Amino acid sequence: MDMTICDLIKFNEFLDSTIDPKNLDEEFITLRQTELEGISKNADVKHSPLIALSYAKLIELTVLLAGKYADNCQKVNFGDLVVNPRHIDVCILNTGLITEKYGIADSIPLWFKKQVHDCIGSQYSEDLGKMVVKPSLLFHFIEKGLLLRIVKKERHRRLSDQFKDCIPVDAQEAFLKYVEKVKPNANTPVKMIGCGGVRVESLDVAYWLSRSTVLNVVKDSLKNDLMNVLSGLMSDDYLKSINKKFEKALTSLNYISMGRKKFANFPYDEEVPIAEWAEINHTLCHFTLDGYGTIQSELDRSLSNPYYKSSFLKGFAAISENKKQLVKVS
Repeated sequence: MDMTICDLIKFNEFLDSTIDPKNLDEEFITLRQTELEGISKNADVKHSPLIALSYAKLIELTVLLAGKYADNCQKVNFGDLVVNPRHIDVCILNTGLITEKYGIADSIPLWFKKQVHDCIGSQYSEDLGKMVVKPSLLFHFIEKGLLLRIVKKERHRRLSDQFKDCIPVDAQEAFLKYVEKVKPNANTPVKMIGCGGVRVESLDVAYWLSRSTVLNVVKDSLKNDLMNVLSGLMSDDYLKSINKKFEKALTSLNYISMGRKKFANFPYDEEVPIAEWAEINHTLCHFTLDGYGTIQSELDRSLSNPYYKSSFLKGFAAISENKKQLVKVS
């Protein structure tokens, strides 16, 4: 049997046998994504429908997990899964050299991004002002001295906290700010240590970051990564149905955040009036593995019949043109 098909069968059998909806988390899906990326790199165009359906199973699990996080008001986990990039690099610019050698004093990050764009062309893109560039393409700028170093952002730590000790000594005076301590009085009772009404110097880390660094998205959120792969492979109707589920999860999260009852309380006790049950059940996700099972059935039919064309897929020509999307760089 074709080696790639063998690998895909093993991958899906392992995925099916290890799914635990109660303990499902982002790490489990990410590991499976990495394994599928490895298989995709060696695949031919003829394997694209099978790989696309395998990726669809992962997005179904991601939807299921998003709904679980939303229904239980797990905001941080929901944000990490659906919105927040999994890996961001902070590129620390050599502002002194750039000013001295190129005469650039203002908007140095914008000037640097233009240099990167001019150098790598179509391999450059941005997302809300952040670069989206392969890290290997930035080594050239380290060699030229334009970049001092590249540091991975700690995912759940504020940039100002992580980089407060990174401001060069010779640049610290330029990034000082004055913080005025307000003297408490009867109208403004503020707990203070020491005397009020004084001005103290403090490093303005946020200002330094905005003037001396550029953010580069190395790995997007799991949801965005998978949707980017599937955008050229699955039918528009299927992708719309997935997006509607993510929108449903966001609605549920907002509902719970406003103080409503969590899915974890189901079946609801006497503290929740029966009249509210319909509203709660309508708003919460209650997602299941039904979508995952449907995609698995399509995959089984595709494996058993090479002429079968799943309605969940785009036309085979479109899949061929978008096969490059199946290979993602970790």
